[in-house]
Amino acid sequence: MNYLARTSIVVVAVCAFLLSTNAEAARKAKDLLQYIPEDTPYVMAFTKPLPDDVMDKFEPAVDKTLSAYQRILRYHMSEQMVELSNQEGGAEQAEQLQSFMDEILGLMSVQGLRDAGMGRDALFAVYGDGLLPVIRIALSNRAKFDAAIERIESKASEALPTATVSGESYRYLDLDEMRVVIATLGNDAVISLVPASVGDERLSQTLGLTKPRKNLAKSKTLKNINKEYGYTDHFMSFIDVERIASVFTGDPSGRNAEFLAVMDHDPSELSAQCQAEFKSLASVAPRIVMGYKAVNKDFLETGMVVELRDDIAAGLATLPAAVPGLGPDLGGLFSFGFSLDPLALRSFYEARLDAMEADPFECEALGELQASTVKGREALAQPVPPVVYSFRGFLANITNIEGMDVATQTPPESIDASILFAIENAQDLVTMAAMMSPEVAALNLIPDGKAKLLDLPQLAEIAEQAFAALSANGLSVSMGEGADANAEAMLTAEVAKSKPLMSAAFDAKRYYEFVGKAMMEEEAAEGGEQIPLAMRVALRDAMVSSGEMYERVAVNVHLTERGVEVNTSMTLAD
Repeated sequence: MNYLARTSIVVVAVCAFLLSTNAEAARKAKDLLQYIPEDTPYVMAFTKPLPDDVMDKFEPAVDKTLSAYQRILRYHMSEQMVELSNQEGGAEQAEQLQSFMDEILGLMSVQGLRDAGMGRDALFAVYGDGLLPVIRIALSNRAKFDAAIERIESKASEALPTATVSGESYRYLDLDEMRVVIATLGNDAVISLVPASVGDERLSQTLGLTKPRKNLAKSKTLKNINKEYGYTDHFMSFIDVERIASVFTGDPSGRNAEFLAVMDHDPSELSAQCQAEFKSLASVAPRIVMGYKAVNKDFLETGMVVELRDDIAAGLATLPAAVPGLGPDLGGLFSFGFSLDPLALRSFYEARLDAMEADPFECEALGELQASTVKGREALAQPVPPVVYSFRGFLANITNIEGMDVATQTPPESIDASILFAIENAQDLVTMAAMMSPEVAALNLIPDGKAKLLDLPQLAEIAEQAFAALSANGLSVSMGEGADANAEAMLTAEVAKSKPLMSAAFDAKRYYEFVGKAMMEEEAAEGGEQIPLAMRVALRDAMVSSGEMYERVAVNVHLTERGVEVNTSMTLAD
């Protein structure tokens, strides 16, 4: 139990950091960023508190979610305590474990976090000192945080080991060759994972006791990212893929030496050719950036960009095609669609094969990748029906589903939905279908955009009426209420100026309720035991309470000259 207790203290400390969201201690963003090296390979920094009216909406749902997870953890621990009680002398240990877990689980609420010194508006960051992960958070009350850790240790009957570095005390837990370090430094709490053999000088750097001379507070890196991508200063993040790759392919000495030794990796064992080619691969997607694009009481908008090498980005930017209605939130229960120009995809793939054949990989570790060019050429040589190259995309919008029961695998009694197939010379596709289906032939569809009644027995079971409509470049099918008008509207919807590769949107509350209901009805896997009802109820409640924060969520993926751009808009619930 002692090892479990010590581990739990560490886990709780980490979770408390990540769940806390009082700027009283944080003061300014620079007070956080001054500890982060300018050359950090990754960072996720919350440098400005979310507005109070946003947090007022989030906290009740977060409290409900934490309450549900409390119940889940209590269930798992109850099984261990029963087993422990049945052992000789185990009753006393079980009682001690119960007391210990009560103290830990008491932190899993908004008020519990506040009582442990975690304020509502705490600024915090997760970043790399080299590759070593560091979590740093500004505490609203250092004394409360230390007292919470001490209470947990007292219930565990065994405290975490302590040590000092640069005159500061810290707790730690060894996990084989790695060590979790927890320190309260000034008004900040810091957690890091370091090699167990780490020296004092290196540990002092990681904990920020020796501040990096070049740091993100002085650097323009984050400011430039925000300016280029339109991010706010609430949250910013990046992962530098090339910088990470250089650790594994460059000089093995320096800040990452001890960590690489634990991993039993010596970059000098790689040939110069392999080092160069791995670095070249990293340059394909050199950096990933993330941030908030809009923050207010009505909605949050986030952005993520996988930056790509210029030639790759330019090639991929040709892939999206024109699909009417793809991009905007259609307002239904769930919508999903994508666009793709197959001929542009073929051209892009051919160009990549050409490049790999003109300058082949010579590193033995990349031999299989290089050999894939042969299979690629064979695939391109296969005949492809012309209709494939006419395809441009797909869009489905489900506005309502009634009568579906996951538990009994009962199909829906009715569906209101519309589907669009974007395809050049759509009449040719219908003609082919008519040759194989008398029902399709009987529709006599012509590319005039007018809805025709779709009398198919397969659809009659789930929709009172269904209609199809055809245009020069699209075929739509709609069923349910207003199906005729919806079928025509799908064909004439506006094409987004910036064509998305993929788009999805959903009613958050109804979606999470649906997933929660599915969890309630989940059957046991073959040969396994069904999850107990109390556990399923807790899982359902966790899912449903998550959905209470949002009304709608919409995601769009674009391929641009910068790379792969993912924008997510979340409408907040009242």
